[in-house]
Amino acid sequence: MRFVLIAVALAALAPTAGAQSVYRCTDAQGRITYTDEPTAGNCTPQKVDVPSQPAVPRATGLSDAEKKLLEQANRRAAELDRATADIVSAFNALRAAEARREQGVEPLEGERSGRRFRPEYWQRQQALERDVEDARARLNEALERRNALR
Repeated sequence: MRFVLIAVALAALAPTAGAQSVYRCTDAQGRITYTDEPTAGNCTPQKVDVPSQPAVPRATGLSDAEKKLLEQANRRAAELDRATADIVSAFNALRAAEARREQGVEPLEGERSGRRFRPEYWQRQQALERDVEDARARLNEALERRNALR
């Protein structure tokens, strides 16, 4: 967090730094010091002209072909993002269906007659298994769609 605050402060002060004057001071021993104050220490100040940075050339307009390519790239990126989101949701649905299947192994009240399971138990097990298979099929479909876009 501290690094971000320092970077923001430096970015805010950067435009004003170029507008300040710079002075070159030579003292009696011949040492050279650069400063922004002309009266700093016992020296003879000389103003130094700091060249301004060259202006960044503005981007020229895009041609029709470049605009079309950019639009296609943006559309493809959006499709990839949707496919990735579908993969994530299908994966989460698969994990949830597998967890329900694992929890549903134990018979519920009324699904057992003595030592045998009633048809309701087997129907519930088949429904849980179908949920897992459907979720797995959705995940495979999303993966295939994403891979086709790559």
